[in-house]
Amino acid sequence: MDNIPTDFEILEDIYYRYYDEFRRYAKKEPDRIARIRVPIEVEEVAEACGVEKDMIFGRIFYHFNKKYSYKNEKGEITTFFSTEKFEGLSVNFPLVASVLSDMYAEKKRRDTFTILSGSAIAISVIALLVAFFL
Repeated sequence: MDNIPTDFEILEDIYYRYYDEFRRYAKKEPDRIARIRVPIEVEEVAEACGVEKDMIFGRIFYHFNKKYSYKNEKGEITTFFSTEKFEGLSVNFPLVASVLSDMYAEKKRRDTFTILSGSAIAISVIALLVAFFL
């Protein structure tokens, strides 16, 4: 069975692939509707993740949009992913960066706790060996 890309892997690919595009936005003669909306090529992301483009589109459109879009206190909806008539498929790039940042922080916390737990187990095993053999 092929590996299924994680949300982290998909978002990381989108972030690094389109970061320069986000930064290139020209205020005087913009090449897209809004700076925060960066058009993406689902085929490129899918190829980098090693899956069919429909898999990436479905994950972004149905899963990420539902999970990360939100409504503010005024009732305005901020979507993670949209399909614009003139721009095609686009992501809210600052939202991608925020979600990815949260995922990095969670991974760091999880890794720290794993190291601490492993250290505690190692110390316990050493203590047991010392207690039995001394």
